[in-house]
Amino acid sequence: MKWLRDILQREKVENLKLSDLDTWLDERRSNSNFEGLLQKTYDKIEEVDFDLVRDVKALESAEPDEATPPRLLKAGLAARVEIIKHLESLIRSLARPDDMNIDSVSTYHWNLAKGLERAVLKFSRANTYMAALFPRESEILNSELNMLSRLMMELGDNIRNWRKELEEIWFSKELVARVRDEIDKICDLKRSTKKNEGNLAELQKSSRNLESEIKRFETSKEGRKVEDFKKSLESKNKELKAIDAEILNLVAPLTKALARIVKQGASERLSLQHRRVLDLLSTSPIQALDNDVYGALKELKLNLAALGLKDRKKEKTMNHIDFLIDKKPLENLKSSHLMLQEDIRIIERRLSESCNEVNLLNEELGQAKKEIKGLEVELDQSRQARTDVEKRYSVDMAELKERLQKIAGKPVGIDLPEEVN
Repeated sequence: MKWLRDILQREKVENLKLSDLDTWLDERRSNSNFEGLLQKTYDKIEEVDFDLVRDVKALESAEPDEATPPRLLKAGLAARVEIIKHLESLIRSLARPDDMNIDSVSTYHWNLAKGLERAVLKFSRANTYMAALFPRESEILNSELNMLSRLMMELGDNIRNWRKELEEIWFSKELVARVRDEIDKICDLKRSTKKNEGNLAELQKSSRNLESEIKRFETSKEGRKVEDFKKSLESKNKELKAIDAEILNLVAPLTKALARIVKQGASERLSLQHRRVLDLLSTSPIQALDNDVYGALKELKLNLAALGLKDRKKEKTMNHIDFLIDKKPLENLKSSHLMLQEDIRIIERRLSESCNEVNLLNEELGQAKKEIKGLEVELDQSRQARTDVEKRYSVDMAELKERLQKIAGKPVGIDLPEEVN
């Protein structure tokens, strides 16, 4: 059952506090097992280094067979010199770096790989002649170069894996910072939403109370008095409009004559004493009643012949002017108009006095409804903002757990602050 226990141990979830993740990641970076793996690879490279030094010296001191043909001897010895030169250069590059960090190790690997590439290329080109003279030494050195090539591959794999882990740690720290910021925003939005929801509930309650107060007022004796005032005011305004219409109807038959006399007065063809009143009778008869309207009518009658009206129209206009002057209907209407205006002012004052309380209640209600609308908009915006942040948080948290699992080699759980849950 040992295999089952090993599996269970590997799959056991490691729980980490969000607040401890930066420290945990720093410790993983500091205590990476890649340094141990690199140390083993360096030890193997040192062994090859030792063997290369020894075997290059052996090659250098080796003596060729005396029966070797002169041309082959010359080519083989020249090849040995070239190979020894490149192997000695390679040996110098085998010294391990002082610092055990990713940059130093990567630089060391790159330089050594380049040196090995040059040495292997030179060895493969020159070895044909040298192997004919020194077959044993050639075979040993070739084997050592192959071993060194395998170690370079091993070192490269370790560096790539180490760099990948460091990248995972770097990305994880970035995600930790983002997740913390998102959590802070979510918590702030939760608090502000809760506060605004409380404020909204209070305003809604206040609004309902104000509406109840307004309804109570409307059904009270004072409220009924206000309704009576409103009805009376509406009735008086209708009467006033009727008088206004009657005044307009009385002045309507004079429209053409008034337009012509005003035009001639403006062009100074006629010198008019009541020009302004005549103009008001033409454009705003009600305002004209505040002036000497009968003097204006007499002046219109006096100049009627000069206005170029047809006889029938002139006669009708003359008769209507006489009617207005003799019967004085405009004066009676003006008196009624003034009395109605005074009645309306009195009713409006009393209505205003009676409505002070309900007006204040309505103002408070209007303000409360305005604040309710503003809070509802703000709540919608904060809820949408929280939804957006929670979506980003969910994606970032899933990616963070995935990266932490790669680093730890097993599932990792993250304990969050209480206010997040």
